[in-house]
Order: sequence, then structure tokens, then C-alpha cells
Amino acid sequence: MNGLARRIMCGVASLAFVLAGCSTESDQGDAPSTDFTTTFTRIAASGYIDMSLDFDNPTDQSVTLRGRLIARDGDDAEVPDVQINTAFETDKGRAVVTPGGSVDFVQLRGTGADQVRAITFEDVEVKQVAGAVLPNPVELTPVGADGSDLDDDMDARQVRLDNPNTDSAKVRIVLLVLQAPQGGEPQQASLIRDVATVEVKPQASTTVDLDAETQSILQERGADSFVTLRPVLAP
Repeated sequence: MNGLARRIMCGVASLAFVLAGCSTESDQGDAPSTDFTTTFTRIAASGYIDMSLDFDNPTDQSVTLRGRLIARDGDDAEVPDVQINTAFETDKGRAVVTPGGSVDFVQLRGTGADQVRAITFEDVEVKQVAGAVLPNPVELTPVGADGSDLDDDMDARQVRLDNPNTDSAKVRIVLLVLQAPQGGEPQQASLIRDVATVEVKPQASTTVDLDAETQSILQERGADSFVTLRPVLAP
């Protein structure tokens, strides 16, 4: 599973399963006035990562978003003691949401976390990202000690980022360690680590060496957990 779905989600939103409510937003710069919504998927279909949060972008512009994430139960009531952390910090303006939308993943902590069935996005501030909209995903491929491409991130010593677009891409590499699933409960991240941020030239590839700590986490945690390196389009 570690080799699945490693493309950066920057062209279209992933499949929506549980619809969260609409948000309100305020303009910044040239961003249009519209609603931005989120879709929370607690347990995903086979082959996809649980606890995903899709940020919809109905405009034709790439944007960053800042706002409050609110946990809600099956009756749409707020679960006030639940803290929500996002792996890519999309809600804090650290990931680009391109036209169509982008996906993030959440950690839920606190009393009532098991009751959360929707996450809404409120008091949203929208800022347009300078530069061209990248129509194609930047792909990440793990590379082993001998320089060969790998199917499993666990043994990676480097990663290669391939940018098929005619404009450069700024990409964050984020490591996720997902705990083993237990009895129908969702599999969520037990560790999130920012590895590096790099600029990938147009229609080119960039190889990034993984630091010693990242390699250690991949090897040690990959033995009994799901480990994955994700490319995240950065502003």
C-alpha cells in the first residue's frame, strides 16, 4: 500500500464520501467571493487513506486558505473538545488549493473524537497564489540506496520529484506514519514530519536526499505501520 496514490492532489479533489457543511470566506487580493467547502472521509474505500479532508476550490485560480476547522457529529452538532490537526496544514495557508480542490489528512484528538462524522471550515480567508495554475500533478517516486525506483517508501534513501508542467513547482515533502487499523476504527496518522521543500523546474526532475532521521523513521516504523512520503504543492 505504501506505493499507492503518491501523486500530489493538485488538479482535482479526491472522491467525496461524507459531505461537510459550507464555509464562509472573506476576500484577500484578487480571490473571488465564493464559498469554499470541505468533505471529510472517516473511513475510505480500499486502497485510499482514511481520515481525509478535501478542500474544494470552485474557482479557476490557485489559492491558499486560512480558517477554523470545526468537528461535528452525525447530527451536525459541534463536538467542542476535539482538536483537529491537518498533515499538510492546508487550513493554515501552507498548501496550495488548485482549481477543483486538494486533499489533506487529519488527526483528531480529545474527548468525542470517535463521534466526528463531518468537519466544517469556517471564518475562511482566501488568498490568490501568484503564478500559473499547474494543470498536472507533480509525482514523487521513492529511490533506493542503489539508485533504483522503489514501490515501497520504507526503504527510500532519496525521492525523485517529476514536474510535467511548463511552469516551476514549489513542493513540500511530508512524511506520514499511519497506525495499524483496529477493529473498524479509521487509520489515522500517528506521526507527521516535514522533510524538505524544493523548487522543481518546468518539465524536469529533482532528486532529494532524505535526512538520517527520516530514513530511520521509514525503516523502523515501516516494519509495523503504513509509511508514506507525500508531495504537497506549496505557496
